[in-house]
Amino acid sequence: MNLYVLLAIVLGWAVSVGGAGWYGIGIGEDRIIAKQASDDQIRRETREDAQQGAAAAIAANKPINNTIVQKVQHEIRTERIYTDCRVPATGMQLANQAITGRPAEPASGVGVSTPNTPKR
Repeated sequence: MNLYVLLAIVLGWAVSVGGAGWYGIGIGEDRIIAKQASDDQIRRETREDAQQGAAAAIAANKPINNTIVQKVQHEIRTERIYTDCRVPATGMQLANQAITGRPAEPASGVGVSTPNTPKR
């Protein structure tokens, strides 16, 4: 056999194996792309169905307005006001002494003194 014929056969075989591999890889990639497209389509359909279901559930909610009717109750309290009540001077001294914490001066008809609170 001639060396050129043998080289042509080996070269042809290498090209056919490379072409078959290239073709097989292309088919595999196409299969992956088709699978991803199918998965994306399923996701889109599921999302649309969920949105339509949520929209239908929201549309089915109807507000209910209830008016509550009750009798109005009035309570009347009477309290007596003692306008003639007077505290004697000794009572004012005791009250001032209790508020300030020191012996009070004799009351001179002035009301209860303000407490002497320490500043904080």
